[in-house]
Amino acid sequence: MSGKSLTEHITDLITNSLSDTDIQNTHLSSIDKFKDLEERILSLESKVANREYISEKLKPFTNSEAKNCTNFMRGVFYKELDKRNLVDKSEAFDDFLKAVNVFDELNKSVSGRLREIILDDKPSPWTGKELNELTGKDKCNCSIRKGLITWTGNKECPSQQEICDRGEELVSSV
Repeated sequence: MSGKSLTEHITDLITNSLSDTDIQNTHLSSIDKFKDLEERILSLESKVANREYISEKLKPFTNSEAKNCTNFMRGVFYKELDKRNLVDKSEAFDDFLKAVNVFDELNKSVSGRLREIILDDKPSPWTGKELNELTGKDKCNCSIRKGLITWTGNKECPSQQEICDRGEELVSSV
């Protein structure tokens, strides 16, 4: 959001939402139009609710938030495996890692740790320190979240702060 005011950001979100779908489709009933608008408003609220995204003072990841992020990442990864009927987890991970590396070329240590977190049966979760080092303390700019969005093709991903707060319970909404 750099360089934009909150009003400009909201205006852009609404404009993009309205141009993405033809809300004026006359074949839709009034109830369907209201449901569509409700979904858009909920999506907008989700994006705007992330106050830290807008705030100048970002708080670093805590260990509790890092654990929630770990559970969310794993949940989305395995949900996508099921959705695509993929059998080879390692091959799927390599594909996912390519999507992450588009945003930030992870070094061997971090990519190995990500592999462990995603593929091991009972991995130890990320720590706040690890995620702060990964993101350069810019919590809202997590390359793993961006990679998940790209890899799954799901543009309606919860905000980073929502993931930090709610973790795995958000997987069903993705």
